[in-house]
Amino acid sequence: MITLPSLFEDVLRKAPELDAAVRKNLDLFEPWLEQSGMPFFPGFTDHSPRHIKDVLETAASLVSDQSRDLLSAEDVAVLCMSILLHDCGMHLTQDGFRALVTQIDPPLILGLGDRPWHQLWNDFLGEAGRFGQEKLVAIFGDSDPVNVAEFKIDDLSERDCLLIGEFVRRHHARLAHEIALQGVPKKNGPQLELVDLDSEIRDISGLVARSHGMSIRSTFSYITSRYSRIPEYRKIKTPFLMAVLRIADYVQVKSERALKSLLSVKELRSPVSRQEWRNHFAVRDVSTFHEDPEALYVHAVPVDVRTYLKLTALFKDIQRELDESWATIGEVYGRLGALAALGLTWRRIRSNLDKREEFATMVPYIPIKAGFDASGPDLLKLLVGPLYDYSHKVGIRELVQNAIDACRELSDLSERESRSFELGDEFDVRVECQESDDGTGWITVADSGVGMTLDTVTKYFLIAGASFRNSDVWKRQHTDESGRTRVLRGGRFGVGALAAFLLGDEIKVQTRHIYRDESDGLEFIGRMDDPIVELKRCAFAHGTSIRIWVSDRRVFDALRPYLAQSKIDQLVPGDVIELDAWPAVDWFAQAHPRVKYVWSGFDISESYQYREKKRIRAEFVPSSDVAVPVPGGAIGSWHELPVPNPYAAILWKYGFKNEESADEGRLLDSEITVNGIRVEKIGYKNGLYVEIQDKNKMYGPSYVVRRPFMAIFDPAGICPINLQRSSISFDRMGIDDHLGRDIIADHFRSLAIEARECKTVSDFQKLCRKLADQTTISYRGFISPICATSRGITLNSIPIFSELEIENLIFVHSTDEAAASALSGILGDEDALFIRRKSSGVADDLAWFRGFFGPSAQYFWYSSNNGLPQIPHRVAVSVMPTKKWLAATEKGRVSRQILESLDSRVHRNDFEMVASESIKNARGLIRRIDRLLDVFGKNAEIAIWTLHEAREVPEEVPLLQKLWVPAAGGIIPK
Repeated sequence: MITLPSLFEDVLRKAPELDAAVRKNLDLFEPWLEQSGMPFFPGFTDHSPRHIKDVLETAASLVSDQSRDLLSAEDVAVLCMSILLHDCGMHLTQDGFRALVTQIDPPLILGLGDRPWHQLWNDFLGEAGRFGQEKLVAIFGDSDPVNVAEFKIDDLSERDCLLIGEFVRRHHARLAHEIALQGVPKKNGPQLELVDLDSEIRDISGLVARSHGMSIRSTFSYITSRYSRIPEYRKIKTPFLMAVLRIADYVQVKSERALKSLLSVKELRSPVSRQEWRNHFAVRDVSTFHEDPEALYVHAVPVDVRTYLKLTALFKDIQRELDESWATIGEVYGRLGALAALGLTWRRIRSNLDKREEFATMVPYIPIKAGFDASGPDLLKLLVGPLYDYSHKVGIRELVQNAIDACRELSDLSERESRSFELGDEFDVRVECQESDDGTGWITVADSGVGMTLDTVTKYFLIAGASFRNSDVWKRQHTDESGRTRVLRGGRFGVGALAAFLLGDEIKVQTRHIYRDESDGLEFIGRMDDPIVELKRCAFAHGTSIRIWVSDRRVFDALRPYLAQSKIDQLVPGDVIELDAWPAVDWFAQAHPRVKYVWSGFDISESYQYREKKRIRAEFVPSSDVAVPVPGGAIGSWHELPVPNPYAAILWKYGFKNEESADEGRLLDSEITVNGIRVEKIGYKNGLYVEIQDKNKMYGPSYVVRRPFMAIFDPAGICPINLQRSSISFDRMGIDDHLGRDIIADHFRSLAIEARECKTVSDFQKLCRKLADQTTISYRGFISPICATSRGITLNSIPIFSELEIENLIFVHSTDEAAASALSGILGDEDALFIRRKSSGVADDLAWFRGFFGPSAQYFWYSSNNGLPQIPHRVAVSVMPTKKWLAATEKGRVSRQILESLDSRVHRNDFEMVASESIKNARGLIRRIDRLLDVFGKNAEIAIWTLHEAREVPEEVPLLQKLWVPAAGGIIPK
């Protein structure tokens, strides 16, 4: 039960109607405060009726002895109601929240800048989609981004409730004011509301409650417009009551009496009110017995520096509130006669933490705030080189990347505002290298993009690790209502500007933001060893130009384009050479924005010994024919991943293999792009192959998928690319499984088309050889991934064998071209024909032998290297060249267990007939083999498994079969 302090009881007795109204409202609200459960604040501190009672007692104790006689019954009534209301918003239920944010009525209260609740909520959702990691962890305890599209107001998850809690916490003070006027939000049924109080008392009570979330002075215009007089209206001293409430909400005391000899503090509270504060507070004693008679003295023993910092921050907050409250009371009442005596019990808060050096001797840690930070040019020198592996090419990449981003941002603003901005020439970005005779010179990267403001330059461009694209200003300009970024960003880490110093020690920057006048540009010179940058105003076209002075000739040597001697010999003075490629500078793989690269220097370096160097001018404009498509446009021969989440789009294709490096088994440097910027190299562990989840892999052909050329479109900036932008962690991307399935499905669609055309044994043999030679999807093991049946071509998959009632698996190894016999003419309905790949030597032949004749599945897997289907068989018969049989029977080559189970005899002169049972019993299979030898040639090696009638089939259809059937239009392509 919420009881009143004796001071308040005594004053309220003077006005029985107010007394009755106060007690009635306390009784009305108490059950709701007790039972609401605070669904949006499961981890917050106590806001139950006990908290209301504590704040009431604290408020009574805060009224100084000189102020007690000045309190009116109206003062006490308003103070009690404001204390009751001040945290009521935290008790909002799910039903109440829906009622609040779905209403489209104009704001209830005018004069305080309120906006409609539904607008506030929609804006908040847009912001939530842009929350950074620190904010996400503070709200949810993890850094998973908020997916606004999945938010369903009628089906709230626990995570949704935590998000709503952040919204309500921000606005709960305003909500207290509105509850005072029209009750607790609710969709249906009677509302809980204040009763027996007139509208002015309710409004002032709500305003006092609201004031604990804003400065007292910011309420004065509202008070003046409604009630004329700020100091007192209807005996209500509103500013004084506001001061009492805000301090009472911080400090909880056990006694409501102001006698200092009896005063003790129960607890100190953070305005955030999270449970973590209560858990970490180490307050041992709070007392008013102190040399400063107007101070509250706190003795604390924080066990670690984190708790120490939280406590010192809290004490500063309380002191700031005391200072502002006293200053406001003095300002309002200082010259109003008797009311000038109004005041609070304390003016200051003191603690044993105030004397840091003395406190430091009492604890094992150093009580100061310390943390990692970038400090000064010396650290920048240490960072730049190692960060980018001392690569001059990367310096160009980072500058081009930032220029591309600026142009994309301008394009987004232009589209959003339906306006066009004046552009320069036909190119959006220009990169120019100007080499002097002595090997020094200038490198310029200029763009006609959005440009930079003074704030952007000073707070982001010049600060290592500070990315403007993470700022609220950028997010407001370039994100949609759902919080999704509209602009593909190349830059992410806020260190791109540092890369300019990979090229030289001095940069000259000119820039103007698109919204600034032409004469309101900025220019400055920045040097690596100078901590001071002087900014000047200048006239400049919109965009940014960065010129780097190059004093090291190795920079131009690293960037110099290659020119064949034949081209140099044909040069006429004044000619401009059009380059076909310039890998050292060409990092951007899309056609828009448009980029032009210019070289003005020598064709060869100073150290070149075989010919005289010549000054040339060369230009390179990347061809749009080989550019990565723009999202949403035509994709040509590219494939688009159907489910790219959480990325905007992922395109893939094969066909960029460098013939010179085909045998090296690695991809071209340009085969991965993120937002159009090429990833420097693909030297990451396990990055060459796509990792696919396939738990039933043993029931079909064994395969690996080579990683294709990939274009990743990542507007949210979540692709796990490393800081040097040289590699991607594909396992963290989490898209490999979807990518692999899409690649295999596309492969099967093409394969099914060719399979439909296979009518003869020769056709099938050629198709199997083609599959064996391909590098995009490599099939491991001894046999083809497809098999021929009398009904057509199908996938090598054990469940398919069962469905087609296959009894014999026929394996053919032949170096000769097979006859053009119809498949249906040599195969029965119970047969499946496989082509064995070429043998690579004796070891390969022995592995096949062990796998084919091995008596157990365990032995089969060990010896055959997954080359044959894992399927039990009754009989194994093979006709093989005699030399292979002799190699297998050499001592130590094949286990005695296998050899002793076999029967053999010479067959057709140079061949051996081998069977896992008596040759006599296998004569029927041998006759089949002889007929097949007539088709495949007398030098062919043919083997047959006869399967058990009962065979194990996986409960779940293997992945390859899942992809094959829809791609082929059935088990047999139709």
